[in-house]
Amino acid sequence: MGWYAPRLFTCGRFYLYKMTTALPRLYRVLVRMLFVIVLLIAAFAAMVLFAQDSLIYHPRRYADGFESMLPPGTSRLEYTTDAGKQLAFYLPPRSGAAVPRRVWVAFSGNASVALDWLDLAESYPGDADAFLLVDYPGYGRSEGRASISRTRALADRAVQLIGERLNITEADLSSRLSVLGLSLGSAAALEFAAGHPIERAVLIAPFTTMREEAATLFGRPISYLLRENYDNPSRLAELAKRTPPPRVGIFHGTADTLIPVRMGRELAESAPAIAEFFPIEGAPHDTIFGSVVDDITVWMTRN
Repeated sequence: MGWYAPRLFTCGRFYLYKMTTALPRLYRVLVRMLFVIVLLIAAFAAMVLFAQDSLIYHPRRYADGFESMLPPGTSRLEYTTDAGKQLAFYLPPRSGAAVPRRVWVAFSGNASVALDWLDLAESYPGDADAFLLVDYPGYGRSEGRASISRTRALADRAVQLIGERLNITEADLSSRLSVLGLSLGSAAALEFAAGHPIERAVLIAPFTTMREEAATLFGRPISYLLRENYDNPSRLAELAKRTPPPRVGIFHGTADTLIPVRMGRELAESAPAIAEFFPIEGAPHDTIFGSVVDDITVWMTRN
């Protein structure tokens, strides 16, 4: 064994040397890999942070000749906001009344346009009510980029123009307002309602908050990168404190995989004194509107 000990000692020193020289190289490789991972995460976060408008909003434009869709008597409202030139549509009461009993301000879903409400407006049984159909900035024939504040400003200005055309005071017109919203439009409707004494609100397939919806679709970490957040429970709570409070009808498909039905139910449960919840059995998100039109119009005209 005497001759083996020096060789064993020499081999041990050799392997120790190899390890001590390899560890710095391994460390550098790991540091570089970590740097690349952090860089990729930062780039992705920056993309979500600065390009989220295009991830949240999906504008749809009107094709040429869309005016042929307009019912007789429809007024085009052309005006300008900070977002640019805007176009909305006013459908007067079919009864011919100079001043409507109620004006339904309608906000469409994402990737939809204001005139998608025409089927409901034309089948609506109340001939004393009117409809104001607004497009988000960048949708339909409106200019600009959509956001919470720009959408609210656009709708506020459209209502002012209606008051001027009808020659009634802002207070008189405000007392006649109700809102109608689908999906993203439900949030826009509640945001608009925060500044007006509405009588009723119809919310179809609403989310609770935009941040929670983003977490459902993309994961919780991504939701914290949102620059703005529609908060429907908070808006509904504000409405519940009014005297008198508005009536709210929430309709949601049980087969909705985009905005889970639990969100509509939770929203109604957050304000039980003013909100009614109507689950639409088997209805998915994309086709709920067609499934629920009759139920909605019955609720809208109910005393």
